[in-house]
Amino acid sequence: MSDDLPNTRDIVKGVFSVVKEYSKLAGELPVDDYDYHMAFPGFGQQIKRHGEALVTLMDKCCQLIPARRRVSLQGCTGCLNEPQRAVVMEAVDSLLENVDGLLDDLKGRRLSARDQLSVTFGSELQSSSNSPNEFSGHVFRPQLTFEHPVDNSTDPFAPIYYDEKGEKHVAQPGVHPFFDQIKNAPINEEQLLRCADTTYLPLATCPLRFLDSVTELEQMVEVLLQEKEIAVDLEHHDFYSYQGFTCLMQISTRTEDFIIDCLKLRSSMYKLAPVFLHPRILKVFHGAREDVRWLQKDFGLYIANLFDTGIALQTLHMPHSLAFAVDHFCQVKLNKKYQTADWRIRPIPAEMVAYARQDTHFLLYVYDRLKALLLNSEGRASVGNLLVHVINESRRLSLELYEKPQLEPNTTYKLALGRSLGGLSSVQMQVARDIFNWRDTAAREVDDSPAAVMHLSSVLAIATKLPTSASQLLKCCSPISLVTRSNVMKLVQIVKDAVGNSITVKQQEEEIKMESKEDTKEVSRPVGVHQPMTGTLPSIEQGVTPELAYETNTCTVVHSQPSAWFTTMRNLASVLRSRSQLAVPLPGQEVMAMLLHAKSINKRPRGDIAEASSLQEDETTLKDTVEDDSLHNHNSNEEEGEEKEKNELEKNSGEQAAEDQQAVKPLELGQQAMALRQKYGLGSANRKKAKVERRKNTKDV
Repeated sequence: MSDDLPNTRDIVKGVFSVVKEYSKLAGELPVDDYDYHMAFPGFGQQIKRHGEALVTLMDKCCQLIPARRRVSLQGCTGCLNEPQRAVVMEAVDSLLENVDGLLDDLKGRRLSARDQLSVTFGSELQSSSNSPNEFSGHVFRPQLTFEHPVDNSTDPFAPIYYDEKGEKHVAQPGVHPFFDQIKNAPINEEQLLRCADTTYLPLATCPLRFLDSVTELEQMVEVLLQEKEIAVDLEHHDFYSYQGFTCLMQISTRTEDFIIDCLKLRSSMYKLAPVFLHPRILKVFHGAREDVRWLQKDFGLYIANLFDTGIALQTLHMPHSLAFAVDHFCQVKLNKKYQTADWRIRPIPAEMVAYARQDTHFLLYVYDRLKALLLNSEGRASVGNLLVHVINESRRLSLELYEKPQLEPNTTYKLALGRSLGGLSSVQMQVARDIFNWRDTAAREVDDSPAAVMHLSSVLAIATKLPTSASQLLKCCSPISLVTRSNVMKLVQIVKDAVGNSITVKQQEEEIKMESKEDTKEVSRPVGVHQPMTGTLPSIEQGVTPELAYETNTCTVVHSQPSAWFTTMRNLASVLRSRSQLAVPLPGQEVMAMLLHAKSINKRPRGDIAEASSLQEDETTLKDTVEDDSLHNHNSNEEEGEEKEKNELEKNSGEQAAEDQQAVKPLELGQQAMALRQKYGLGSANRKKAKVERRKNTKDV
């Protein structure tokens, strides 16, 4: 067959040289001065001729894609619109995939789906690459061969499971079918006793069996039912599948290793239910959280009597990776080169088989060493016995349920993009939400992971740049998936709708602002005409407002009556204004009055003795009157005594003024009163003492 086919290298070399030369010439076109050169007729004619030739070539390429997606480019004059550009790019991708498949056929690397599931175990593919995905080649989609189609809807997950007898059941969503059986199962006494460590067998001498038939699977189940402990691990693929699926299962006993092809035996994996539900058989996992859920989702298997070595390492405050545990206890370095490999590949390369085998081969010995450390360690008050604590935590882990990925349209994208959304406008946030939600919907339809449809960085780039053409949008995506390229115009429309809606909203807001400005614009008033202030307010009860005419910008005057509230408050104000003000004496008022009288007398001529004497008598009378008003709360006897003293004081003062009018000094009287008040202070008792001393001083004078 190879003699009839041309040499692939010669074909590629010839085609590549032509394309390379054409690309070189296209790069020499004056991009910056294109419009200037188009002004010359000769340049424009050459560009038109080459453009028509390229359109003809692209039209021939488009005829190779399916008819339902085919678009005719005939009649184009060298210019393509956005839908035509998208069709051309899709056609090129389709042709490149066909070329890749044909090259795999020539090299003998591509097999049909059924053939890939029946190849010899451990075969190696010819490849010189050292990357983890060096064996990827052209991988088929295993989910297309599953007995039960994949359900990526948002309906709750309802698994089909099998009991210990192998009978089929359908579980209710959100209910663990073996919850009571697993939770209430007693701990085996043998698991709590100290035991001697059983050294693991070397990989070279330990038997390895690869199971890809139902008969071999049933034989292995009979062997496992005789064991006390088994080590289990799974290899899962979730990039080109929305929910993912299990590709391999590794099981190891003390003396033998098994690897099960879960893609080929997917519909028969339920036969392991008696082993996984057996309460006497200890199932040792490392990091079993995801394994527990994958077993429920893919095979309807539930685990009883689980021991997670990852929880044991965390309880002992040790690094909880399997590589550390194997290196620490077994002095073996695990090669994690194929940790992210594509486990869908068939046949499985020998290197990947060796990697998968090591994940369980040393696990039982690691369990023995961890168990001894847990028994030798002192229990803590918070958890008690450490070994019992690890067993109980592993039991809680086995009771967890698988749930389908759910999307909340208005919140999930915020959790996924996180702080990357900071600084985005409302329009950009809307685009990020719509593109993110479209990505999830498209991934469910084609059964790919959202990351395979479009990377999160591409979602953020589209939301940031807001591309409005297919070419601009595709520049935001790296890598570009076939789903994205096929729906590029739909994505562009999502961006345009968001931008258009924002423009419409802004226009509506501007219109509302303009209307409000017109409403509040000052109405025309007559110039040079006095308008008196009436002092009335519009009636609140009637609610009368001026009627504005927006077309003429005029105002219709409407007379209104004062409201009841305004009338009441106006009457109250008039009553308060007519009421006389109450005189409230302030502290020290009598002293200030005495000082003012003394000051006024001092300013008058000293020759007017009669007038000075009269002023002195008036001052004394005013002072005593103020004092009598302040002492009106005392008993009547004290008031009568004070009145007598006042009369005598007035009499003596009058006589003294008549005898020696030239010696009167009104200013000294005020000073004496101030000195007495400072000496004795305020109060009725102190004021009485001050009066007695003042009387004495008056007599002396």
